[in-house]
This record gives sequence, structure tokens and C-alpha cells, in this order.
Amino acid sequence: MTFNQIVWKMAKVQYKKYLFYFLCNSFAIMFFFMFSTVYFNERIEQAKKLEGLQGALMIPAVALVVFTIFFIGYSHNIFMKRRGSEFGLFMTLGMTKRDIAKVLLLENGVIALLSIFSGILGGAVFSRLFFLILMNSVGLQEIPFHISGKMLLYTLIAFLAVFSTAVGYSLFRTLHRNVIQTLKSNKVAETIKMKSPVLGGFGFVVMIGSLLFFYFTFSQATDGLVLLWTGTLLGGLYLSLYQFTSFFIELAKKNKPFYYRRLLFLTSLDYRFKQLTSVLMLVTVMIMVTLFFTTVLLAFYQSAKKEALERNPYDIAFIQTETKNNLPMEEVYSILDRKENRVQKHLEIPVYTYYKKTKWDWQYQYVFMPVDHFNQLTSDQKTVGPREYLYFMNENPDYGESNSDYEEGISLTSGTKQVSYSLKAKIIRNEMNSNLGFNDILVVSNAEWEYLLNNVKGFESTIHLINVENWESSMDAVEELGKRFTSYNQSTSPITDVRTEHISEEELFQIISKVEDYHSSKNVNGILFFVMTFISIIFFFGSFILLYLHIFADIEQEKGKFKKLYKIGITLKEVKRMITQELMMLFFLPAILGSTLAFLFIVIMTTDSGGIMKNLDIALHFFIIAAIYLCIQTGYLLYARKKMVQHLTE
Repeated sequence: MTFNQIVWKMAKVQYKKYLFYFLCNSFAIMFFFMFSTVYFNERIEQAKKLEGLQGALMIPAVALVVFTIFFIGYSHNIFMKRRGSEFGLFMTLGMTKRDIAKVLLLENGVIALLSIFSGILGGAVFSRLFFLILMNSVGLQEIPFHISGKMLLYTLIAFLAVFSTAVGYSLFRTLHRNVIQTLKSNKVAETIKMKSPVLGGFGFVVMIGSLLFFYFTFSQATDGLVLLWTGTLLGGLYLSLYQFTSFFIELAKKNKPFYYRRLLFLTSLDYRFKQLTSVLMLVTVMIMVTLFFTTVLLAFYQSAKKEALERNPYDIAFIQTETKNNLPMEEVYSILDRKENRVQKHLEIPVYTYYKKTKWDWQYQYVFMPVDHFNQLTSDQKTVGPREYLYFMNENPDYGESNSDYEEGISLTSGTKQVSYSLKAKIIRNEMNSNLGFNDILVVSNAEWEYLLNNVKGFESTIHLINVENWESSMDAVEELGKRFTSYNQSTSPITDVRTEHISEEELFQIISKVEDYHSSKNVNGILFFVMTFISIIFFFGSFILLYLHIFADIEQEKGKFKKLYKIGITLKEVKRMITQELMMLFFLPAILGSTLAFLFIVIMTTDSGGIMKNLDIALHFFIIAAIYLCIQTGYLLYARKKMVQHLTE
């Protein structure tokens, strides 16, 4: 019998290990390709450029790359560990290391090709299915499903890079082992070098300290500090997981009856935890990331309408000057005042903008409004004396931050002299559409307004604020008016003065409408929520496969251990209880830790918006999503327990 025949016969007998390895690689390719169909979707790529989604989508992309690297490397390591004794046997029969290398390369090459084909095929089918389900769920039917060469290329590059590295490392280790080491490779237990409950307690303290730092400094923290303390938090989490059972055992020893009744379970769990620390860490972080982002983005998506109403008190708003957006009102009304959607209210608020150059050559902007029109806008009866002003902040009172420069009095150049004004009062309320660009306004008396127009060099413009019967049906009218304004503005001379130094003319004179703001927020948050839901589903399956893969990787050794325990009197009932307890710890501890950390991050994030008690809708979304995840995890646990009991008690 030739070596090729021996290898083929052993492969047929041990087909399960090849099948499992093939399925792991197929799943990895399928997961990555499914995400690629979203990330490189043409509509989403346009949104990334136009709506600033690049940074937000980069986080799940990096998380998936890390998961793919770990998943492929881990499954390959387990496969090679199972093959070690076979390679040792081949070497005792006379096969050279060069022959072993050929076998290893041939097997992995065939498995890689089959995995690529099945993974991409499965990814195309399932991603299409998820597109249909999720797009309909979040109301984004305008994003079409398609497959491009870029999706295939990036998937192949990512897989082949990780797979080749893993195979190369295994090839190096195999060729540098002697026969005895190779034969014993799957018989040698992984050594646990450190058992330090104190180190575990230190890791827990580091975690708590990092979270407290986040909570108290979140509003002032820079990106660098956030990144630093997030890394510190994850470092503390790793130490806590690695020494969790050592710490728990030390506590259990204080209660002797409890400790000795569970001695076998505790020692077995201690070995498992230290062996599985990296896997548990990865699963915990995946759960934390997916629950946090999915909750936040779902809350943003569902609050798109509420936020559009808060940001835009008027349905339609635009700025008009002598040469821009200066269509006759009859023409504007012919577009907006439709029979099925009449104009209900129309305010015209004059403003005067003065730009002051500082010693740093930076233009400082003062926007003035006459008090009569301010009273018309706010339904107030304010009065302002000579050389006085009201500082009107067009902001939500809960979040508005005033500019101290406007509160200390102002000085303007009038001809050859300086004119000073003092602050009378500060008013914070949201009365106009926020994105108009006039959020800090100085309200002066009518007489001072006339004086400014005649003596201070600035720019006069008019803010138009319009309400219609049904703002949700105003999209067509807003788009038509926008086209008319664009055509008119292009026919006039472009603005090249200080007004367009930091903003384009198109942005300055765009229409700010409630309906466009709502649709824009809904699309951006809908895309992000769709992507995170998509990757959450991938992570849900991936985290289970990772745990399942490792738990069943050494099933034969576990079976041998329980056979020996049977001989010293352990019962089948005790075996089942021990398996259940161990699996519950492995499956639910990462879920509970990840969920807790995600919730704490949400609590920290809401400190800028009044705290979690003022954002109970976000908390509700979190608990719903976390409950769904725990239900799925319970199903995984029951399935894994059933399979493990079958293997160990047959």
C-alpha cells in the first residue's frame, strides 16, 4: 500500500475532522462576503461619502476582520492539533518531512478552494435573504442588492492572507518537530502557568476605574483618551476573565462544605476558563460592541422624526438676499401652496450680518435682528434700550452652550469710530430651523437696527419661515423649489466675499426643511442600523461556533476523563449536572459581561443628554435587544448540552 493510499484511507475514516474544518472556513468566508455585500454596496458607498458614514461603518468592519483572523486561525490550530498523531504515524512508517509538507499543502489547498466556492455561494444566498428581510424592516427599499468584483476580491484577499499565514505557521512547526513530539502533540495538555486571584482582583479594579473615568469625563474626553481608557478596560477584562475561576475558588475555599462538594466542577472549570480566555474575551467584546451599537442606532433610527421636529420648528426655511434665492413670492407660492397641502404660516425675518476681523485675521460674525421681528417670531413683548442687545440663542435649552464673547458686550466699527453695545439679557430657545446657520443672534431696538443698516458695513438678508398643512407630504414641493432656486442663483454673479470663506454658496442658500432632515436622518441611521444588525447576526452565529468549536475540539480527551470518573463511582446524573453547569458558565458569562458593559457604555453616553433616566427609550431598546440575544444564547446552550451529553455518555 502506498503512502497516498494510506493517507486517503485515513481521510475517509476521519472525515468528520475534515468536514468540520471545511465548514469553519466556509462560514468565515460566508460571513465576510455577506458583510462585503453591504459595505461595498453602491448606494451605501455613496452614503458613506455624502453623509459621513465612513468612520461609523469602519468600526464593525474592523471588528469583523479581527473576528475572521481569530476564527480562521483558531479552527486551523484545532485541525492541526487533531492531525498531529497522524503525521507522527506517517513519519514512523518512513514518510519524510517533505512528504508531510506536500500532504499538508494539498489538504489545505483543496479545503481552501472548496471553502471559497461554498462560502461565496452561501454568502450570496443568505445576504440576499437578509437584504430582503432587513431592508423591509427598516424601510430602506431604495438600497438594491448586487454583487460586484470588489466584494469578491476583498473577500478572497482577506481569507487567503489569513489562511496562508495559518498554514505557513503550522507547516513551520510541523517540519521542526521530531517524531515523538509530533506523535504526542494532541496528547499534551495545555499548561496553565499562572493562578493569581490577586491579579484577577486587580483586573476587576482596572475595569471599574476605567468605567468611572469614562462616566465623569465623557463630555470633555478627547478621542485619544477614550481610546486609551477603552484599551485599559479591555486589558482589565482579560485579566478578570483569566483569573476569574482562581478568584472564585479562593472565595469558595472559605466555605469548606460548598468547596468540597463542587471540587471536581471547580477545578475543571478553572482549566477550561484559562484555556478559553482568548475565546471568551473575543465573544464578550463582540457581544458588547453589537449590543451597544445596535441599541444606539435603533434609538437614533426611531427618533429621526422626533429630532427632525425639534431641529426644525418650521416646515420650510431659507435665506434670501438681493441676488440669491430672490424669486418672486408668487412663484414661491405657486410651488409650495398646493391645493392638497396649503401654506399655513409665513414669516419674513430680516437679519443683518457684520463680520469683524480680529488680530489673528479671523472673521467674527455678529447677526442682528430688530426687536419687533423677534417678538413676532417668539410671541414675546421684549424691549431693548439704546446701545443694548438681547443675546438670543436658537438652541434647545437642555443642550445649548452659550458663547461667552457675546455675553461680555460687543464693539463695532462705524465709519471711523467704535460703537459698543452691552448685554441686557440672554434667551435660549429653539424658534428657527437650526441648520440655517443663525444660532447666535443679537436682538436690538428698531432704532439701533436702522442705525446699523446705515452706518455699519454688513450684509442684509431675510429669513423665510414657512409652515404647511402636512410637512410629511412636502418633499416634492421642497425639491421643486430647490431646483428653481439653484437655477436662479446660477444666473446671478457668485458671492466671493467673506460670507463664503468658510461655507459654500450652495450650502449657505440651501433650503432647510423638516421633511429633508427627517429623510436624511432616517436614511443615515437606517443604513447604520441595517449594517449593525447584519453584523450582529454574523457575530451571534460566529460566537456560538467559536465556543462550540473549542468545546468539542477535545471531546475524545473529555470522553476518556469521564470514563475514568465512572470507574471511581461518578453517576450519569452527576455527569450531566457537571456538563450543564460548565456550559452555562461558558455560554452565559460572556453574554452577561458583554451585556453589562454595553449597558454601562450607554449610561455613560447619555450623560450629555440628561442621563439614562431622561432617555428611557434607549434603555428599553437595549433590554429588548439583550433579551433577544439571551434567548438565542439559551437555544445555543441547550443544543450544545444535548450534543455533549450524547458524546460523553454514549
